[in-house]
Amino acid sequence: MSNKPKLREHIFYFDYLRIIAAISVIYMHVAAVPLREGINMQWQMMNVCTSFAFTAVPLFFMMSGYLLLSNAKTSDIMVLLKKRIPRLVVPLIGWTIVAAAWLAFSGHNFTVKTITDQLVSALNTPVMIHFWYMYTIIALYLISPLLYGAIHSLDKKGHIFVLVLIGLVSLKTILQVLLPNQIAVFTNIDFISKMEFFGGHLCTFILGYYLGSSKQKIPNWILLVIGALTLGTIIIGTAHLSTGAGTYTTDFQNQNSGFEIVLASCIFLLFKQNCNKEIKWLKPIVTSAVSLSLSVYMMHNILLSMFYAVGISPHTKLEVTLVTIINFAICMIVLKTVATIKPICYIATGMTYQAACSSCNWIYTYRWIKNYICKSKNTSLPTQ
Repeated sequence: MSNKPKLREHIFYFDYLRIIAAISVIYMHVAAVPLREGINMQWQMMNVCTSFAFTAVPLFFMMSGYLLLSNAKTSDIMVLLKKRIPRLVVPLIGWTIVAAAWLAFSGHNFTVKTITDQLVSALNTPVMIHFWYMYTIIALYLISPLLYGAIHSLDKKGHIFVLVLIGLVSLKTILQVLLPNQIAVFTNIDFISKMEFFGGHLCTFILGYYLGSSKQKIPNWILLVIGALTLGTIIIGTAHLSTGAGTYTTDFQNQNSGFEIVLASCIFLLFKQNCNKEIKWLKPIVTSAVSLSLSVYMMHNILLSMFYAVGISPHTKLEVTLVTIINFAICMIVLKTVATIKPICYIATGMTYQAACSSCNWIYTYRWIKNYICKSKNTSLPTQ
């Protein structure tokens, strides 16, 4: 018998969730400025989409949590240090340099000292705000061997206990935004606050493992009802708080814990139970978008800053949607091109050139189209 470990089957629903999450993150950042310009009908429509889009980060953490904590290789420190960490750290360094250079240029202070100062400060604070996710996910990767060992040493009661603790963190956030201030103060329990490790994202990370590993199927209608009610609560709650404060308020859209975690969990399970199949005719698009999703995340806000610099500033729901689509499309084109250039492929994407040629760059696209044409010609040949 072979001693080789059995390869995990491809998780197709993760592909679709990654694409949705990547586009949602872009939408969140594009909509951030117009949402702070005043409350009107356009604001209400953007609020609906943004309330859904805030599930993006929890979904990314959930997927990473499942993939790491369900993989026996996670206990291997050398796999972590030689393969996994460099795939995150190298692109982060690369895009931090790009961001620092752009900020210096756009601020009319393009000097070596300015860029160097920003790179030094990046050791402590992200050069651009959206890089916070990379700092957090790298830290979670670093402790993943400890988490893997701890999770897999628990018995059934231990797993239930962990889930209860995760639930308490989100419940605290939910109660704090729902209850009047004079009552909500009693929910600010210190020991629960101290369990919000990594800003609460550790709970989401571990929750992803349990959602992905669960064999229990929850009826779709229940997930849809819970998801719809949760989304409705986020939309109405955000509108209510923002109207009262006179400015965009995101307490209900908290992506660390609370309602967004509940909504993200419903979305995760709905896709797991209904979308774990390959859509063959979409394969080249899906494969490319999924492989480049991390790079899209790192590039999109830099590109958005460039849009603002040349006067492209969306204000309406339609404009926000169009800029989101254009941003995503440009990111994909640029990153597919960069991934086709061997010397900088790994720096920009965290993938080896060989991996990019088999998943996302223009060489991959060319080979797929060529193969598709050949198959079409063979199929159209008359049989003897």
